[in-house]
Order: sequence, then structure tokens, then C-alpha cells
Amino acid sequence: MTEPRGGNGKRWLIIPLEVKVREFVPRLLVAAIAADRGYDVLIGHDRVVRRLAGHLPRGIMFDKALGVKTDRKVHRYARLGYRLTAFDEESTGLYPNPDMFFRTRLSHETLSLASRYFVLSDIVRDMAVERYPDLAERIVTTGMPRSDIWREAFRGLYEAERDRISRTHGKFILFNSNFGIVVHARRGRFLENQKKRHEKHHSGATAYFSRMEEQAGANLDAFLEMLPKLREWFPDYKLIVRPHPAEDVSFWKERLGGIGGVEIHADGIVAPWILASSVLVHHGCTTGIEAGLMGKPHVMYAPHRDDHHDTELMRTFAPMVRDHDTLRATLGDILAGSNTHQKPRESLEKYFASLIGPLASERIVDQFDGIDVPSSTLPVWLPLMRFAPRHLVARYWPRPARARAYARQKWSGADLAEVRQILKTHACAAELTHDVRADEVFPQLFHLRRGE
Repeated sequence: MTEPRGGNGKRWLIIPLEVKVREFVPRLLVAAIAADRGYDVLIGHDRVVRRLAGHLPRGIMFDKALGVKTDRKVHRYARLGYRLTAFDEESTGLYPNPDMFFRTRLSHETLSLASRYFVLSDIVRDMAVERYPDLAERIVTTGMPRSDIWREAFRGLYEAERDRISRTHGKFILFNSNFGIVVHARRGRFLENQKKRHEKHHSGATAYFSRMEEQAGANLDAFLEMLPKLREWFPDYKLIVRPHPAEDVSFWKERLGGIGGVEIHADGIVAPWILASSVLVHHGCTTGIEAGLMGKPHVMYAPHRDDHHDTELMRTFAPMVRDHDTLRATLGDILAGSNTHQKPRESLEKYFASLIGPLASERIVDQFDGIDVPSSTLPVWLPLMRFAPRHLVARYWPRPARARAYARQKWSGADLAEVRQILKTHACAAELTHDVRADEVFPQLFHLRRGE
């Protein structure tokens, strides 16, 4: 770890990350574009940013959400003087129940503290403006940074890993799970607390979650019955199971790990697995959208009613089948080389802005440029903060095994070499005009800046 420089009084951008497989690569793209334009950027683990917030330069805070009015983190950042902005990483699940989404993940109080709230599409912006008309100028359609790295120009990010996966596994069908509501890594009290928290802000939340649990349970049972049949129907193909980052990996290993030709893999980001696969099977998962936007075939299996995933959005993105015979026939067509099930990219922009033209990340940095931010510097003594009691407690205080395992699933750690390698690909794909330098200024916190 290198010692940080004192900085040069530039505009600062701070980007906290919560779930590595979801946010690390796309938000590094936002960081790289900002650094190329002259920003100094701090990007790293959300918990590190929270603990250091009182000591970091007061710049633009680009967070994963703004939260409800009782969100203490957002109010603290505002009191400290940060310019708050956010793109909600959960907004891909907004369309089935927008009223509950806005009541449980945003509020007039938090939005009024923010300089910008970036949204997925004009549909989402219209919904948000309807609820917060006096704050309409803060709500901006940009699209989702994750969709940028699904463009063909960014395939170099995954080339080496995709090739390794292909060499190791040969031909395979990929199943990406999204049954966290019934096989969550911290199920039980954790999910009950989630229900109670949402119910405080939306009176129908408990009933909605209970219905989701019941529907997800029925569909999960159907998937557990169907997945082994894929090996019977297509014996020349392995089946690779990718649990959702929030799910209990041991559940899948216990239920499917003993079947020949079936493997469970939870490490790393999903994109190279999608690219290496012959076809993706899912149940309304965002990875189906990812596959569609990367030009890879995918099928949504929807045997039972599911009000959260069986939506107009998914019907637009995915061929949807409801029984074994249709699933087998559809997969057979795809594996035989048919592309009749593919959806044209242009038809998807209704739900995901910035699929064509300027990147969503570029549009977000354009908005940063319009925010008034005082210049400041990075304290040279910041590395010494790792010896402060709060950081020592956070690092070494014992926690229950399940909580530790869940934390590792969400954030497995990042190193400087990894950051620099990703930045090289981003620089080429986004056609940046300057070198972007990176240093680790605190464990799991990286400083990006334009090279001199």
C-alpha cells in the first residue's frame, strides 16, 4: 500500500461499494471517467467509507441509494458537507411494485438532501416526479452504469476469465438463481426484520413479502425438480449453478451438488460465466437482462405465478416458458443454433436508458460537472486511521459465523493490481484521453486521479 499524496485541491468524488460482484466493475468505470476529466476519486468498501467519512475530502458522494427518511447514514453524510448523489442498484426490481419501492427506498427528506438522483429510464423518472414534483430537477434519467459494461466494447474485461471457464468446463447450461427471499444466507430473523422495516414505510409490505415468499417457494420447488432434467435432456452439456450473492451457497450444494455433471460456483462476477455459457436459464433474474444485452441467449422458466418477476419487463427481455416440454424445445432450438428467441437491443431502451450512444456512466459524470463542490485535499495521515479503535474493532471484533460468511459474499475484498487491470480495459473501451493512476490509500479504499 502506497502513501497518499496530499492532493492538489481538485474536486473530489467518493464512491462507496457494497456488493462487489454487482458494483465494483461498473462503478470503477464512473470513477475512471471522472478521473479522466480531472476529478480525484476515492472508491472502496462501503463500510470503510462510512468509518472514514469524517476525515475524507468533502466532495460528491455517489452512493448506491438514498434510503428512507430515517436513514442515519444519509443524514450524517449531509451534515458532514458531502454533495449527495445516488443511483439505486435495486431499481431493476422497481417495475413490479413501484409504490412499495419508492416508499421503502426513497423519501422526500432524503431526496431533498441530494443534489442528484439518477434513474434507470424515463418511465422511472416519471414515477419519481409524480411522487416528488417539487424535487423534479434533482431526478435525472441516465441509465445504469452496470449496463455500460454489458456493451461489446467492454468484453475485454472478461476475455481471460471467459476463456478459462470455457477450457475448464466445456459446453454448459448456466442457471443463475434469484431465490434469496427463501434461501437467503441470513434467513430467519434477518428477513423478518426486513419485513418490519419495510412495513413502517409501506403498509402493504408485509403482505407483499409474504406473497413473494409463497410464490418463490413454489417456483423454487419447480426449479429443483427441473434442473436435474437438463442433464437428462442435454447430456452433452454440464449444468453450472450460480447462486445469487445473497443466497446460502450450501443450500445449492446440498440439493444439487451430488448430481453428476452439475457444479455450483459462486465466486467472481457473473459476466464471464454468461459469455462462456451456451444458454442461460433463470427466473426473472437481472442476469437475464444482462445476457440479452450482451447478445447471449437466455430463457426465463416461470412455472408458477410470480407477481415480482413475471412482469412486462421480463416478457420484453426474455422468452418465457411455463412447462417442461416448452422449455426443452426452446433450449433445444437455441443449442442447435437458432437465434429466433433474441430480442432487438433497441426495443429494450424503454426500460433501460443509455443502451445506445453515450454511456450511462458518462451521463452521470456530466451531472457531477454541474454540482458546486468546494476544493479540498486528502489528509496525508489517513493511513494511520487504521490503528484507531473504531477500525480495529470493526476489523477484529468476533462476529457470528453466518454474519461473517454473508459479509464475505457481499465483499470478498479487492486489491490494487485488480483495480489497475480493470482501469486499463475501461480506458480503452471508454476511449479515455488521459492515463488514470490508482493507489490504495487505506485498506480497501483506492485513490484514482489523472496521471501527470
